[in-house]
Amino acid sequence: MPRIPLIAVGSPLLATGAVALAALAWRDRFPAGVASHVGPGGLVDGVTTARTFAATALTIGVGLAVLWGLVARSVRGNPTGLRVLAAASVGSAAVLTAGPAVLLVTSLDRGRVLGEPATGWLLPVVVLALAAGSLLGWALARVPAPAEARQPPPPDAPRVELPAGGRAVWTRVVAARPMLAGAVTLAALGVVLSAAVSPGAGVPALVVAALLAPTTSVRVTVDHSGVSVRATLVPRPRVHVPLARVVRAGRSDVRARELGGWGLRMRGERTAVVLRSGEALDLELTDGSRLLVTVDDAATAAALVNTLAERSRVC
Repeated sequence: MPRIPLIAVGSPLLATGAVALAALAWRDRFPAGVASHVGPGGLVDGVTTARTFAATALTIGVGLAVLWGLVARSVRGNPTGLRVLAAASVGSAAVLTAGPAVLLVTSLDRGRVLGEPATGWLLPVVVLALAAGSLLGWALARVPAPAEARQPPPPDAPRVELPAGGRAVWTRVVAARPMLAGAVTLAALGVVLSAAVSPGAGVPALVVAALLAPTTSVRVTVDHSGVSVRATLVPRPRVHVPLARVVRAGRSDVRARELGGWGLRMRGERTAVVLRSGEALDLELTDGSRLLVTVDDAATAAALVNTLAERSRVC
């Protein structure tokens, strides 16, 4: 998957390079300067020259390229991590193209920019760019289907007693209280800003709260189809690992701070759904990566995964 690090590093450079070229090509058409910042009230409160605008864009692009390059190095053995990286890098590159492009276009041939209302379609364009860019990055990083395990889990892997022909389902719900508190706080902040400043001032906080809230609680399920991890409030996001991809399942102890905090975390070959510190279901997969999910009674879940995986391969 050598193309994914190239996508991650190249996309911010291409995006900010295009913005810089546009700013310099139109530099004679900005008599009042280029809008560089929009305040909470929707008014332009920052203006700069075309050259400074271009230099700032390139600096941000180089900084992001370095950042994404370091991330690519840290998750190079993790196919899921590389796909998420591609989505994040192309999505951020789309934002770095769309936002500055709107500011450049709305500053063209304007006798006055500072203190004037910003265009109302700036935020919608940025949001659409983020969504479209992220989807494009995810699609560009598509990898071949992982190999299927042909051997049963090792003999020393834990198992459960299950009658021949019997079926079993294991499921648990786990919640992240700090993340829930953060979502509630952001929602309250968004409401206060919208009421006290302007209707649009609280939109970013409300959007982040809406995106964060569904991930504060997940349901983990083990059945004949594999292991599923999905948000309890909405159908997505969802992670599903078929039994055919599982080499071995076990129980591990994890610390949230060691994996970078709560949420979906990626470190090296490990992808982790971390909603608290403590015991976790640990899946070793056929592509060499691992999936960890913090959940109560992880030992029983692991034993059932091994049992069902063995039966699926014998049959």
